[in-house]
Amino acid sequence: MLSPHALPAGTRVERWRVERRIGGGGNGTVYEVRSRPEGSSYALKLAHAPGDPRFQREARTLHLLRHPGVVRLRATGTWRAGTAAYPYLVMEYVRGRTLYDWSRARNATARHIASLLAQAAWALDAAHRKQVLHRDFKGENLRVEERGKLVVLDWGAGWHPRAAPITSAARLPPGTGPYRSPQAILWSMQAPRQTARSEHYPYTVADELYAVGVTFHRLVMEQYPPLLLDKAHAPVTSATLRVLNPRVPEPLARWIEGLLAFAPEARPRSAGELAQDVQQIQAHAGPDWDVPLFGWYEGPSTATRTTHEEDTWGPVAPGEDAALLHARALRAARVQHHRMGRWLRRRVFSEVQTQPHTGPASLLDSRHAGRWVRVTGGLTLVACMTWGLVLAGPPHGAPTPSHPVQQLAQTEGPTDTGSPATALPFSTAEPPWPGDAMSTTEPHARCVPQLHRYLLAAFTAASLNACAGTQVRPEPARCPYEALESMRQLGLDLGFGGFIQLDLQQPDDSYQTNYSIVVSDGPITSRLDEPIGHLPANTLFYGRLWTGGEKIQGRYTLVRTPDGSEYPVCFILGNETGMSKYRGSRPGHTRAHPWSNAQVVDHFP
Repeated sequence: MLSPHALPAGTRVERWRVERRIGGGGNGTVYEVRSRPEGSSYALKLAHAPGDPRFQREARTLHLLRHPGVVRLRATGTWRAGTAAYPYLVMEYVRGRTLYDWSRARNATARHIASLLAQAAWALDAAHRKQVLHRDFKGENLRVEERGKLVVLDWGAGWHPRAAPITSAARLPPGTGPYRSPQAILWSMQAPRQTARSEHYPYTVADELYAVGVTFHRLVMEQYPPLLLDKAHAPVTSATLRVLNPRVPEPLARWIEGLLAFAPEARPRSAGELAQDVQQIQAHAGPDWDVPLFGWYEGPSTATRTTHEEDTWGPVAPGEDAALLHARALRAARVQHHRMGRWLRRRVFSEVQTQPHTGPASLLDSRHAGRWVRVTGGLTLVACMTWGLVLAGPPHGAPTPSHPVQQLAQTEGPTDTGSPATALPFSTAEPPWPGDAMSTTEPHARCVPQLHRYLLAAFTAASLNACAGTQVRPEPARCPYEALESMRQLGLDLGFGGFIQLDLQQPDDSYQTNYSIVVSDGPITSRLDEPIGHLPANTLFYGRLWTGGEKIQGRYTLVRTPDGSEYPVCFILGNETGMSKYRGSRPGHTRAHPWSNAQVVDHFP
């Protein structure tokens, strides 16, 4: 029996012949197909579930739309496999890359971004005039062709007045978390408390425009905007785009910030009004609009082929994008070094501050005894450092910088602007790290339990690196009683598991083939994708990773639900043996899948 998830080349879906698999999502898989050997290519979207009503809904939505920026529907049908009947849609085959993939292969200019913004706004305006809402606008659903033409794909979550409902009571419409407006997030937090509430969230054009702002913020900043609210549900002032990335022209920053305005009435009145404004200002834009938005890659050198020869829109390196991707990788490594250094400084400072203050009266009265304490402490530290360095060894292929790594201007700001009490689940602000309930959080502290304060202040950083290297796997520990009781009240039985996004700080681009993320030892914040027990979707899991062994070990000791409630828990990453690493991992550079499983345990193995 063939599976709709992976049809081999040559399979017939009625009159369409499968050429290759293009990609897949939660509801269907997309294939390149032809009706005859030398005919044109089309994109066939095949449902995962037999008789999925969402495909008929998407077909009716696309029948209402006729615009160059909207993918065109060509045919519909049903593929029968045994007794099951899977609906499918055949659409025009849009060549090119998704918006974020296109951005990764280029260091785009403001003029490029403004052109894409205007095209996206015109496409949405055409839909809104037909009373159609996309409701899942994001970079993955936008494709950019070679000449810079943008097409909006995947209207499966679309809505129009005659569309059959696909949401249940007190539920948000289909969509993607980071792109939801503050109003939708607040509504979802309040809805569970109002049991009599039966209506669905009133998604509007303002919600759609907010998603446009999130998409283009990520495009010019390479990270999601922080979603921060104070207790009165008013916006928290944050740094502007031009402070974070001075290369963004003022009009472009103003458009994106206007789309991300907290109050719906402060956003543009319509997508068409935004598109007109963008086109008018872009027509008189100066040379500063043609400067690459990021300084880590300025385009191909004069000795290489250029984009004009390849007839490709935007600066692309030789071999399509090899030089640019290399520059991007170096920049990512510098940013990671900076973040790790910042985390280490915080942990060192915290460790120094929490040491008990020992006054002169509590020290040994004898001067010789005081010397003995200092000498013993120093020898203990040296032994610990030596043992850690022997076991850890030098990192392979990882040069040791002789000077502090500088952080790029555009990567600071939002990662540190969130406060624990106000950051909502999809903020990219660095989450607070709660105190662990167990004694396995800081192994280096056990190496020097009674060092004299000035020795500790002088050598804490070195001891952190040295002693941490000795522990590739945490020691077994029992789950605290408070966590066991909390999990019982949450309906989390032993062995329960939940699907999680491993690192909330790294965008989920898992739709790409063989996509992976880089993780390292230290705190981790993950996001629950689907409810388990009484924990709702989008609950945050706070934990810690160890990457020095054959597999990645992870423990979660605290969860925070979308309404802000916190509960002590005991979860492990993957299973008792840990989470597998991807090929290419090396010390300090562990590659892993961006999604994994978290399992309830009563003790940590």
